[in-house]
Amino acid sequence: MASAAVQESRLEVEESIPLRVMVQLLVFIGIGAADVATGSTNSFWAIPLSAIGAGWGWYARHQRNLVVKFLIAVTMIVMLVLFLRDLLTLQDETRTLLARLLIQLQVLHSFDLPRRKDLGYSVTIGMILLALAATQSQTMGFAVWLVIFLVVALPVLILDQRSRLGILTRQFQPQKLGLSPAPMLGLLAVVLVLGLGIFLFLPRLPGLQLQDFPVSVNISVQRQVPAGGIISRPNTPNTPTGVDPSGTGGTVTPGAEGDASSLPPLFGEEIDTTGNASQSPDPQLVMRVRSQAALFWRVLAYDEYTGKGWRISRNDKDKGQIRTFRRAPWNYEFLLADGRFQVDSSALRQVIQTYTITSRDFPNLIPAASIPFRLFFPSEEIDVDLEGGIRSPGPLPESLTYTVVSAVPIRDEAVLRKAPARYPRFIRDHYLAVPEAIAPMLKQRAEQFFAEAKDADGRPIDLSSPYLKANYLTSVIKQSFKLNDQESDGSDLVGQFLTNGGGRESNFVTTLALMLRSVGVPTRFATGFAPGNFNPFTGLYEVYNYDTISLVEVFFPRRGWLAFDPVPGRPVTPPSIEQNRTFSALEAFWQWVRSLLPEPVANVWGDRPRDHPSYYRIGGLDHCDLE
Repeated sequence: MASAAVQESRLEVEESIPLRVMVQLLVFIGIGAADVATGSTNSFWAIPLSAIGAGWGWYARHQRNLVVKFLIAVTMIVMLVLFLRDLLTLQDETRTLLARLLIQLQVLHSFDLPRRKDLGYSVTIGMILLALAATQSQTMGFAVWLVIFLVVALPVLILDQRSRLGILTRQFQPQKLGLSPAPMLGLLAVVLVLGLGIFLFLPRLPGLQLQDFPVSVNISVQRQVPAGGIISRPNTPNTPTGVDPSGTGGTVTPGAEGDASSLPPLFGEEIDTTGNASQSPDPQLVMRVRSQAALFWRVLAYDEYTGKGWRISRNDKDKGQIRTFRRAPWNYEFLLADGRFQVDSSALRQVIQTYTITSRDFPNLIPAASIPFRLFFPSEEIDVDLEGGIRSPGPLPESLTYTVVSAVPIRDEAVLRKAPARYPRFIRDHYLAVPEAIAPMLKQRAEQFFAEAKDADGRPIDLSSPYLKANYLTSVIKQSFKLNDQESDGSDLVGQFLTNGGGRESNFVTTLALMLRSVGVPTRFATGFAPGNFNPFTGLYEVYNYDTISLVEVFFPRRGWLAFDPVPGRPVTPPSIEQNRTFSALEAFWQWVRSLLPEPVANVWGDRPRDHPSYYRIGGLDHCDLE
């Protein structure tokens, strides 16, 4: 019986050298792709050892190899124990640890490859490594690895099929194997087109469908600023990052005079929006975002108008205006102060976002869609202000990845039209203030706009609710004033804006915020990032520094804070969760195709979408700004 088993085993030995070589190349590609995606250096030891193991596996393919098998089994157990230890102690992200374990197992497995099915295990590991790389890759560079993998995988499939049919292939002769360039290139093109088509039709669902979300566990953000402090220009040359000398928070601005930040000056405890707009930073990618919805990536909100800009009036840790949260020691999850209590649960929808910072001088401010209630972030503690802004204890380093789970308010227009004008006291105390010098002028101008509100038939438009007033004033300001870069004359910027008939983007936002306050609608000035450019090939939103924007947030009882955008050339309301973006990759690809077509041909498929920047709403009627 024993001799028969040995004889049967020898008959199963894989003798094809080309198949063995191509399988090893496939594994090397998987290891390389995983290394590039995770930033690891496993290739330096794994590829040489795997090649040595494959050589030994060929040499000992007819032997029982018992000693080697015993050593492999013992070493695999050790590797598994180390993997579990690192997993429990959060030494690195789970996917990175899993990739390392698979590479270690593959190296050990390569020393015992007598049969075709053993080579099949190696192919499977290579495919899993490529899949892990795909989940962590954020650039088109992964496409290169994918194409190389396909180029090698097609011959592997052919050689494997020949082996199954009992056709021995001792030499790699492409012509005899049916691997001539023309058919192979055609087959490769078909596979790529089919794969891209399938990817474009895949729905954009919440990340991973799990509760263990991506976070850079190999990075630890340490406390470099007091609670409530804002580092607006970190890591500038020649000067270390500092803290507010008073030790009570505030804006910390390290760096020598003349150092430039990659971000516009919209982030700080107090901002001056009358500065020189011509000093715009060079275009720079600041972060990539994975989300099933295109949203406003909110950073800070301001409640007090200063005449030249805005400030956060409640920013003192000692007065309880800054809350510091500590994470549990066994994971990286922060449970934040839950602002959802202000909003009906039926008016919220969960959105999971994963951010990767790509800028070297990002402040200690954590972008997130509102309302964030869970944060996965690599620090011991984080700070949250009363406006919902999240602050890291130190600047966000380049390549940092973190995840936010937000309960985003739904913009249900039918319900919002009926929203009452009765507000809680804390809302009235902080979000209705208007400087006495300009309050009468703003109220008079707003009431003038309301009196002129007519529909297409000349009938007065219903402006009885705060939502209708906010919607209408946003559209009127967008239509009635012009964008310009006129310098400030030192007077109140809103008064100057109304006198000059326009101003900068932030002046539009400030004017709308104060005009709504003057008629009893609570508002605040919010800053953050537009969704950015959606890359259909990576499934990520690419956000640049020129995507920095400011918006007006308006409070509606039981519906929360909702954003309005009065700046010409942009939608009245920013992208929101009720806009179905499940197939955003396909939509983005189709818009790219349409942009390549002549305009008459592109218009055959209909007019511009309703979320196009030239559309706006006045009193519930759709209009198109063709300027």
